[in-house]
Amino acid sequence: MARNKYSVVEYRIYELPLDFPVLCLTGDSWRISDSPSDRLHFHNCLEIGFCHTDSGTITFEEGNVPFAAGDIFIIPRHMPHTTYSSKGCKSMWSYLFVDFDALAADVLPSGDAYSNHSLGNAGKHIKVTSRSDPRLHFLCNTLLEEAKKNDAEAQQMIRLYSLAMVAELQRRLQQEGSKPAAKNSKVFPLKPALEYIHDHYTEPCDAATLANLCHLSQTHFRRLFLSCLGSTPLQFVISTRIYQACILLVNTDEPVLNIAQAVGMSSVSSFNRNFQQVMGMSPRQYRATAHRPSPKKGSILPYRGWTMPEK
Repeated sequence: MARNKYSVVEYRIYELPLDFPVLCLTGDSWRISDSPSDRLHFHNCLEIGFCHTDSGTITFEEGNVPFAAGDIFIIPRHMPHTTYSSKGCKSMWSYLFVDFDALAADVLPSGDAYSNHSLGNAGKHIKVTSRSDPRLHFLCNTLLEEAKKNDAEAQQMIRLYSLAMVAELQRRLQQEGSKPAAKNSKVFPLKPALEYIHDHYTEPCDAATLANLCHLSQTHFRRLFLSCLGSTPLQFVISTRIYQACILLVNTDEPVLNIAQAVGMSSVSSFNRNFQQVMGMSPRQYRATAHRPSPKKGSILPYRGWTMPEK
C-alpha cells in the first residue's frame, strides 16, 4: 500500500542567532545514506546545501532531482524534501541555514525593492551548478568558506556577500515571476498557511483564514495539518510564539511582559501558562538556565533541527 505522502512530514527548526542569523553544518560526519527516507522534512528557514562528493537524489513533493559533486541547492523554508545518495555511496554535504532578509536589512535602505520579497518564501528550489550559473555558484561557495571561519571578520564578509546573493536571487525571481506559473497539484498544500503564520504570528491567526489561504475546507485543513505536523493550527501558532519568545529571552534583556507582547500574547498569565506547557518551565527559569531544555513531547518544537545526519 502506498504511503500517504503528507502523513510523515517533519518540521525541523533551527535557532538562528538574532544578531547574525547564519548556521553552518559541515564536516566529514555529514555523509548522507543511500537509503531513501520514509519521510520528508522542511525547515523554518532557507537552506543552502552543498554536495561535495558522489551523487544521489533529492526528493521534493513535485518529484526527484538528481545531484552530483559540486551541485548546490537553495531550498526555501517550508518546502518538504529529503536527500539520499546513489547506491553504495555516502555523499558528503555542508549546509547553511540563513535568513538573508535579516542579513540584507542591515545593508539595504528601508523600502528598497530587494527587501520587499522574502527569499525564504521563494516558490521553488534552485539547483545551482558551476556551468549553469557560475556567478551564483561562486557566491554560495564563498559564503560557505566564510561561514566555516566563524569569526568577526568572516561575519562582515558574509553580510557583504549576502547582499550580492540577495540581488542575484531577486533578479532570478523577478525574471521567473514574469513567466506563467505552472499548476502543480503536488506542491505542499499547507505552505501558504505556514508562510502566513511565519509572517503574522504576532497577530490573530484563526483556522478559517489559514484554511482559505490553502484553498481547503476547515475540516480537511485541520485534519491535514494535524497529520503533517502533529499539532493543531492553534497549537502551532502558540508554539511559534513560544519559540520566538525563547530567542528573545536568550538574546535580549527585555522584561517578560514586553516579550509576551512582542510575540503576540497580550496576557502575561496566558503567556506564562503556554510557555510552561511547551517548555516545562517558566520564562524566567528558561532565561536563567544555562543548559536550556528541549520542548516537552507533544509540541511541534521537538524537531529542533538536526545537527547530525540521519542514519
